[in-house]
Amino acid sequence: MKITFTTLAYPHLKLGEVLERAKRFGLDAIELRVADDGIHLKPHHPVDRKVLKVIESSGIKIASIAGYARFSMIDINERLRNEELLKTLILMAEEVGAKAVRAYAGRFPDSVENSINRVAESLNKLADFADTHGVYIAIETHDELTRLEILLKLFNKLDPRIKILYDVANMIMVGEKHENVFPHISNRIVHVHIKDFIMVEGKRIFVRPGKGVVPICRVVKDLKSTGFKGYISIEWEKMWHPELEDPDIVIPLYIEFVKKCLIET
Repeated sequence: MKITFTTLAYPHLKLGEVLERAKRFGLDAIELRVADDGIHLKPHHPVDRKVLKVIESSGIKIASIAGYARFSMIDINERLRNEELLKTLILMAEEVGAKAVRAYAGRFPDSVENSINRVAESLNKLADFADTHGVYIAIETHDELTRLEILLKLFNKLDPRIKILYDVANMIMVGEKHENVFPHISNRIVHVHIKDFIMVEGKRIFVRPGKGVVPICRVVKDLKSTGFKGYISIEWEKMWHPELEDPDIVIPLYIEFVKKCLIET
């Protein structure tokens, strides 16, 4: 089990500067956000040689590709476009040595059953492609998939090669409990997002580790008990919440907190 962080923390920095942060923090990898806005990399294959050179010269690995393909929409052409996007992300992951690509189900525009069927159809269609290129598709516990009941309904229709990016805080936010969720999904988890938060007047406020409601050490302990070999990724979302504290201060605090949890377990 290793520690990384998502480049969401540094929307104001170039990729090389983010890689330098990872080295400074004593980490061996980053979780690389890949989106059309180009912060920090656009979805295009092959990857620009200049970008590859920046990554290679840094000595830092890419733990996973955080893509934005989603599949719940009714429009078949839009789903096909997202399937092509996910193929591109898988090829990029193979090229940079990442083992997982994040995908979403997306918001459900109609019934749970219909939406799940569409998501499963698209993801199952790509299971062979991902397998051939040595990459896991990891669907994040996000949007409707933060509800364990809905997540399990999707599992029942998914190829077992489709894995999970477990965002603990997202599930706690909607009232789920880690101790209830984990036994049902532990065998599919390949990547984990960690962030702590409190609720203030109905709004989620992200805080330093150990100051909120997320049982980070319990999560680490449970992952360790299953022999989890992937990355715990610190998701300090400065990209979406510019008011957040400086990541240069907070990410090292999370790193030390998780390391302490690992030692104590």
